[in-house]
Amino acid sequence: MSESNKDLEEIAKTTNEDFYELLGVQFESIESEIKRAYRKVSLKYHPDKNPGDQAAVDKFILSGIARDILLSPTLKAEYDKQRLREKEKRLQDELLDSKRRKMKEDLEARERGAVGVKRKRQEEMSEAERREQEIQRLAEDGKRRRKEEQDRRDRMKEEEEASFMEPSPEADGKPQPGQTAEIDRTIKVRFPREGEMVGWDKEKLSQMFSTYGKVDSVVIGKDKKVRPSGEKHRKVFASVFIVYTRLDHAHAAVTDGKTDFPALESVAWAGKEPEIKSPMNGEFSAPSTPRTPKTPNKAFRASFNASLNKGFGSTPGTPSFSFSPSTPSLEEVTMMRLKQAEKKRLEEQIRKQEASEEAAA
Repeated sequence: MSESNKDLEEIAKTTNEDFYELLGVQFESIESEIKRAYRKVSLKYHPDKNPGDQAAVDKFILSGIARDILLSPTLKAEYDKQRLREKEKRLQDELLDSKRRKMKEDLEARERGAVGVKRKRQEEMSEAERREQEIQRLAEDGKRRRKEEQDRRDRMKEEEEASFMEPSPEADGKPQPGQTAEIDRTIKVRFPREGEMVGWDKEKLSQMFSTYGKVDSVVIGKDKKVRPSGEKHRKVFASVFIVYTRLDHAHAAVTDGKTDFPALESVAWAGKEPEIKSPMNGEFSAPSTPRTPKTPNKAFRASFNASLNKGFGSTPGTPSFSFSPSTPSLEEVTMMRLKQAEKKRLEEQIRKQEASEEAAA
């Protein structure tokens, strides 16, 4: 916003001048009527036609300000709100003065031995008094309704956010065996509301993070202003909870989300990081050079079967399972371990390549 617009906005919010009266226009006057009225007033108070008249010069300048404010929808709205506030304040002051006068009259009546003074009945009130009373009542009712609506929205937002910080109970109150609680499948994404990220909504974020697996739901928390470390000014940051249908998909999002979408400030678990623990009685060993195709190849199946036959249960090849309600499925554990192994392999490959390049230099 330019300096001139800031000045006009400040005037619109604080002035006591009646711009409608100055230009001789109505509240609902259209743009052409305002411009025509301004030309008439500016000619009347132009300094060339009123030499030495400072009051005329002031009105000439004020008429230009009135025109700019009334022609701008934003500034006009601010000015109209200011006028309404001033009118409400005047009415309140008048009512207060009226009450004081009433108290004085009551005291004088008691001193004269009067039994009391009845309140003026509604039909005895003047038209102006009834109108002022109705304006005050409407203003107070509007404030109350706006506050209630804002409180309701804030409460719904807080409840919606809080609902994703606890696991959702299943039909019997607990997750089914082999399934993980909702909080364990939930990740928290944080990013600044700037650039293209200003318009990121549920649909956009769901589309982005569906890359790692099926998204169950997306909840966008209330934006907050924070001061990033090392910076002077505060920025608006958004916090988003993304719930996956599977734990391994959530794990993939936490592992690769920040790399795939560098604009994000953070991608982390909504709760504590779940343990990658096999649901079977024993340790599961992933292949040394894993691959993650949708359908495991023969080498992977052979390695996986060999791992199953190694020490599980009393009979080789017959693994014994010990599922608990919060234990992830074997498939989820397998995919997460394969993902970790693949990440370590790539990191090692990059380190070797960098070492080779340094040696060649």
